[in-house]
Amino acid sequence: MKLIVITTPDFRKGESDQIISLFENGLETLHLRKPNSDITTYEHLLASIPTPFLGRIVLHEHFSLTDKLPLCGVHLNRRNPSYRGNRCVQISKSCHSLEEIKEMRLASPFDYLFLSPIFNSISKSGYHAAFSDRQLETASQNGWINEKVIALGGIDISTLSKLKRFSFGGAALLGAVWQNFDIENFRRLQDITHSL
Repeated sequence: MKLIVITTPDFRKGESDQIISLFENGLETLHLRKPNSDITTYEHLLASIPTPFLGRIVLHEHFSLTDKLPLCGVHLNRRNPSYRGNRCVQISKSCHSLEEIKEMRLASPFDYLFLSPIFNSISKSGYHAAFSDRQLETASQNGWINEKVIALGGIDISTLSKLKRFSFGGAALLGAVWQNFDIENFRRLQDITHSL
């Protein structure tokens, strides 16, 4: 099962050191999501990350940077619905309904899709699970949820292992990593993911 970490929307003190620490401890993919950032601040953060790790970063904004830096890919969303860069990169997308997952999976070239919210959000107050267990089980049985669908929303040590029964290909974490940043906690999350 794939483990993805999404950054907090705002820049944090010591964030580049924390990102580097995640990569040094085995993180394969980081989604850099700073919706209110300007390109200069975004570039400044990327400049503080060692070049070998840039190939593990997916951008949610400022897609033009993929032409300047050896980044992994882009994540399409409501703010940035298309990619027109010159490089061939990995492309992912956010989905918020099972119908959208079904459509995107069948009719598009995405490397993977996020489906959210699966559980009650840790980082967004009032952002509750959108699907019942029964709906997720049915979507899994119908093949709508598979290795290319990544669960997002409310995933932490207590909920991570529940994803296996729904056939998700991975989990995207935000609050579980950043609320109280602790590399040992990240390692525990990684261990659970590798055991699924």
